[in-house]
Amino acid sequence: MSTKGDKSKLLILPALIVVGIVTQIPFILTIIFSFINWNVKRPDLGINFAGIDNYKKILTDGQFYQVVFNSLLIVVVALTICTVLGILFGLMLNRNFRGVNLLRTLFVIPYFVMEAVVGIIWKTLMLNPSLGLNYYISNALGIEPIDFFGKYALLTIMILIIWQWTPFFFLIIMAGLQNMPSEIIESAKIDGATGWKLLTHIQLPLIRDHINVAMTLGLINILKVFGLIYVTTSGGPGSSSSNLPYYSYKALFYDWNVGTAAAIAVVTVALTLIVVQRFYGFMMKKNTKNI
Repeated sequence: MSTKGDKSKLLILPALIVVGIVTQIPFILTIIFSFINWNVKRPDLGINFAGIDNYKKILTDGQFYQVVFNSLLIVVVALTICTVLGILFGLMLNRNFRGVNLLRTLFVIPYFVMEAVVGIIWKTLMLNPSLGLNYYISNALGIEPIDFFGKYALLTIMILIIWQWTPFFFLIIMAGLQNMPSEIIESAKIDGATGWKLLTHIQLPLIRDHINVAMTLGLINILKVFGLIYVTTSGGPGSSSSNLPYYSYKALFYDWNVGTAAAIAVVTVALTLIVVQRFYGFMMKKNTKNI
């Protein structure tokens, strides 16, 4: 048995090495860069050891806390609404009727569109107050076009994230509903469980694991949204719609400060791990209570 176990470990060793090289070496380099002063546009200043000055700089910057708040608000709002909509649409399309497969296909299309493309389409073709669909509808109604990305930047970003990521939640929850034993549902209906009781006492508990997976993966992916913000608002006005990934990008490609950008990236990873761990612990604790 031990020989077989040793052989199996040797078989997965190349994969572990590749994963370690691809993921851990860049992160270690990022940590190293976070302790240096390096302005790319000022090579005359050289590269100097900064200690924890980069961390002090971002942790004493009021803009940083606004960005953290934006990131957490986006996650909480988008995660909650995506989960609810994923369940609702899953229940609606978990039945047989003419054209259901076409509807399912159309519904999941936004998930397969790149973030940057989503941002460009909505910014130029849909919500542009001068040339987009927003302009023509507003003119038809006799009202002033709304500058969504100017006046309601963060809200608009959250709506676009929800629009793109709800199909992802739908796919996972739909898989759970499709694999739900029909005998249990029929027995519950015979016992008088219908409507809300059937949903809350039978269906949702049976797909609890699928919901947990959808929310955990959704949490990670929504936290690292970048392209959508980059092509629509550029984090503005000011930093009102910026999140941590874009804040790190701005520190590097606007201020050209490698050390500050690396420090923001390290803090972002740490906050992400904390949020994911707390969320996972909360879900596991909730599941244990339900059992």
